[in-house]
Amino acid sequence: MASNGDTKRVWTIDGTTVKGLGSFHKTLPHPNPYGEVDVDAFDCLVAATEGDGSGFAGVPKGPQRDSKHPTFQLINPQAGLAADELTHHPASYSMPPAPKVDSITTAAEMTELYWMALLRDCGFNELGKEASDAVTDINKNFTAAVDDEEGNDAGHLKRGIDVPGSTRSFTSFTADTVFRLGLPGEMQGPMLSQFFVRDIAYGTQSISQKQNPYASGKDYLTKFADWLGAQNSGNDAAGHAYNRANEDSDARFEKDKNGNLATRYICTMRDLARFVNKDALHQAYFNAALILLSGQAKWTPGNPYDVRLADREAGFGVLGGPHILALVSEIATRALKVVWNQKWQVNLRLRPEAYGGLVQVQECGVDGKTRSYGIPPSLVETEAAKRILKNNGSYLLPMAYTPGSPTHPAYGAGHATVAGACVTVLKAYFKTFTTDKEGNVHPVFFNTLKEREDPFGDGGMIATYETGRKKDGTFYRIPLDAKIAESLTIEGELNKLAQNVAMGRSMGGVHWRTDNTRSLILGEALAAEILADITTDANEKPSFEFRAFARDKDGEPRRVKIANGRIWVNEVLVDTHGSAL
Repeated sequence: MASNGDTKRVWTIDGTTVKGLGSFHKTLPHPNPYGEVDVDAFDCLVAATEGDGSGFAGVPKGPQRDSKHPTFQLINPQAGLAADELTHHPASYSMPPAPKVDSITTAAEMTELYWMALLRDCGFNELGKEASDAVTDINKNFTAAVDDEEGNDAGHLKRGIDVPGSTRSFTSFTADTVFRLGLPGEMQGPMLSQFFVRDIAYGTQSISQKQNPYASGKDYLTKFADWLGAQNSGNDAAGHAYNRANEDSDARFEKDKNGNLATRYICTMRDLARFVNKDALHQAYFNAALILLSGQAKWTPGNPYDVRLADREAGFGVLGGPHILALVSEIATRALKVVWNQKWQVNLRLRPEAYGGLVQVQECGVDGKTRSYGIPPSLVETEAAKRILKNNGSYLLPMAYTPGSPTHPAYGAGHATVAGACVTVLKAYFKTFTTDKEGNVHPVFFNTLKEREDPFGDGGMIATYETGRKKDGTFYRIPLDAKIAESLTIEGELNKLAQNVAMGRSMGGVHWRTDNTRSLILGEALAAEILADITTDANEKPSFEFRAFARDKDGEPRRVKIANGRIWVNEVLVDTHGSAL
């Protein structure tokens, strides 16, 4: 398995040895004023990642922020060493190397993150008007990054995977598609998936998808002392770590006109960041499965209870509703084991907030003293970086969460791997496209689902919505224009759900784009393996078919078929042990 080499790199800066500039080191000691990790402590962490797991308990801790709140723990560094009877060992999976810390790809990704922070409170309906400068910056830097094939960064942005378009060309963003991934159907319609904008029938109960939004305009870790305190301890000034981010005061939350906590559907990037900070990791996909089931979505044609056995039999615990609901839950824990091995035992990639510290020290310095880390000048030349500096007085990445990122490495992303696995299972179990006699694919439209608002009857055509902000500053959910509504597909809205959750983490400031895109594909491959097992375990011998996240030379997604324990991609038999379809 390949890493980008940053963990083993040694820098000599102003005559001193520096390690870990491109690696995770939050909660370790940072003894010098620049926020560089203690070399011996970092060596201890690296040795622990290469061992049997027993070494993590002895990794030195950074100083506490106060006497009441201890330095926070490293999150589950031994999870990637766990075996699993249903999949291969996590160590047998692989990902491409992450972009290097001083690469133009990482600088391009930071440009996107700066813009996400700047536009975090913009209503989704407003992005088309507000994101024109973001589009210019991002398209320029992303184009340079995807073209960096002759450079020394094997982890550079990949066409057909990390950005919209095909394996031949990057399709430039527009103001309406910025921050999206280019997945099949995901670029169509509103930013927010239709699986996020309605209440959900949960048996005889109902799940509301409204939430208490974080207060607009409140970003964190933009002052160097506060940033450094979080790097040392993992905590915010109140002693709370990521799992209790923003929980020290109701001032962190929006209020309604009566002074009570506001509630609304997800309307902004900050709202998405709020969701992915507190969600039960498989939550969005369990909810989507409930919507598909109550909406009377059809089974994939390879499910024998769709046609072959449907006259006299119905699926239930196998190839029925309880099966799919359990599967999106149980596949999540396998996805986490696999990606946690990538985090801790392979890549150890730094979080964006740590990179922001490098940019700040290189460009502005500490007490007038700068340090050169090799960050490409293209970053600070962007309009995004200029606005960040003007607004906050530093190049530190404004975070949506009071303590910044969680205390585990960035690459791959847990949320995105789970999203890739769970959405793949949903696309495989439910009918998302048909194929005509010429082999052309026709996605199934979202409006073929039913809206079940009453405890009786079949329901009517499912409603579709967009969310955003009105001119008076209030937020809304309103019905979609009919032409847009008619263009949405089940596949596209499921892919959009995966994009929302994965990139929602970036919208909060805690993940890079490449963490997300490649982790979706890792989760997809894991799901394909488990689906292949089901085709041999189930007595009915089902088959599954879906379209992959990655795109080919013509820009079309790859077709995946699973039957008799085997997996074909575009009619070619593959082994997903390489962690990609």
